[in-house]
Amino acid sequence: MEDQRKIHALVRVGRAMAATADYEQALAGLIETVSELLDVETGGFLLYEPERDELVLQEPAFGLHDSRVIREYHVPVSGKGNAVQVFLSRQPYMTNDARGDPRLITRFVDMFAARNVLSVPLVVEDSCIGVFHAINKRTAFSSGDLELLSLLAPLLAVSIRSARMFREMSEGRRQLERSMFLQNELSRTALDAPGMEPLADRLAELLDRPVMVVDQAFQPLASARWPAACEPGRHWLRPADGSADRGAGGPAGTGGPAGAGGAGGAGPAGPPRVAPIAVGRHFGGHLAVLEASRPLDAIDMHAIEQAATIFALEMLREQSAYEAESRIKGNLLEDLFTGAWRTDVEAAALLRRLGYTLDGACRVARLDAITADASLVPAGRWREQIQRPESRLYAAFSQACEQIWGSAAVAPWRSGFLALLPADRGQADRDVKEAATLLAQIEKTSRAIAPGLGMRLALGGPADGAANLSRSLEEAERALTVSRRLQLSDRPVFFEHLGVYRVLLGPNDASHHRGFAEEILGGLLRHDAKTGSELVATLRCWVAADHSVVQAAARLYVHPNTVKYRLRRIRELVGGDPSRGDLRLQIELALKILDLPQLELDAPG
Repeated sequence: MEDQRKIHALVRVGRAMAATADYEQALAGLIETVSELLDVETGGFLLYEPERDELVLQEPAFGLHDSRVIREYHVPVSGKGNAVQVFLSRQPYMTNDARGDPRLITRFVDMFAARNVLSVPLVVEDSCIGVFHAINKRTAFSSGDLELLSLLAPLLAVSIRSARMFREMSEGRRQLERSMFLQNELSRTALDAPGMEPLADRLAELLDRPVMVVDQAFQPLASARWPAACEPGRHWLRPADGSADRGAGGPAGTGGPAGAGGAGGAGPAGPPRVAPIAVGRHFGGHLAVLEASRPLDAIDMHAIEQAATIFALEMLREQSAYEAESRIKGNLLEDLFTGAWRTDVEAAALLRRLGYTLDGACRVARLDAITADASLVPAGRWREQIQRPESRLYAAFSQACEQIWGSAAVAPWRSGFLALLPADRGQADRDVKEAATLLAQIEKTSRAIAPGLGMRLALGGPADGAANLSRSLEEAERALTVSRRLQLSDRPVFFEHLGVYRVLLGPNDASHHRGFAEEILGGLLRHDAKTGSELVATLRCWVAADHSVVQAAARLYVHPNTVKYRLRRIRELVGGDPSRGDLRLQIELALKILDLPQLELDAPG
């Protein structure tokens, strides 16, 4: 009779093993079968998890499907309790007084209302994988029950391991399929809609979580679904205990603790997961993903790492495009300013290739970076930035010029940028105001791109026609040189406002000296040529007389009132008092230049 019972039990367990490959259904079927064979209320499997070094109760168990309750039943192998002793000794154990047995853990006895317990080890190929508990036999457990369950235990162990392996294989296949899908979708997005924003939007959609891309200084480059309360900052790179910075140490580090309602804290779901955007030795910033209402799984983390690589490649693409455009536009401008284009028609055709129509006077502007914080690239295996600040400033500078002037030709040039801007000869103050607006706007952008990055803006004089563009560029370069030497970064520097610095810091040649003298005294010379007056001679004599009207009149053999009248006219034409401030020095220097015979200026009629 007992042998028939054992055979019947083996057959029942065998059928239960073959009934399904689903892990949880297999557990439920085996528990139900064993419960019927032993006439017990229920049972449960505890399996060993090496990474936790614990015996962990599997769902379903003991008639429960509440994951929260089942997750509470886990026992360290280094601890005490019946399950641990059965697992380590590989010997079954039976008790009909669960509440009074000191070997059993009271908390778990109460949790599942156990009256009696029969426990057997689950051994496969000389390796113990866990323990099975049968609880609450309607009468009392007997030695026959112990013998029968011990006979079934190897079958239970093999069945559980097979179901678990099948689950792991299915999960691995699912992860591989989803990982390939995510990678394909991100790659397709990068090809169909290049740029940071489309990639961020698609990643947020695929992960169903907020996404933000930040540069090396944690300035946002793109975001999707990102909550305003979660501001980016270096605190994202700190682990929860606030210890050393994970920064560039490895992919997808955990951010730091959320701020208590203040700026810079993480969102309501806690700090984001952060992955470095890097390729080879080049570093571009970080990709941050908020976990939102549920934690990120292994597939999500792998997708984030793949997305970070795609963002790095997109940054490299943008940098390469900038460098290619720099070479193309640089060559075109080189042709324009070296005089290869002899007519305005040819120059206009070249400018149209740069996206600019030469309509009236224009002036050349030079924008140059001051310094950048080299510490933005983290120490470690990354040594260079993926995107240098110039490539991002280029787009911002072009946009600002378009907004302020409505038309501008912008191109990378040397250590910064060059722009051809419309010049308003009739309203010079307007040019000054618009240039100041441009500098303020681009400086704000530069500080956002890189802490410590400042800009200098210098502008040459107005040029009518292509023939004078090279002169305006030369003037802009000279104004930029003065700006650098005098460390002027709070305002744009116009060549026509340089005063004596045009001579002191400019090239020592006759044409530039002539230009300076013409700008200062040209109005007087033209007036003398037109009316036959002697304003230049009067000014020269008055300066030589140390600005004495009486002595100047005596030297000129005229009445002092005549000198006073001429001085009033001189003040009108030179735009100020020739005896005061910078104008005094400019007047005296211009007169000295006129004394040089080879620089004698023509006075057109």
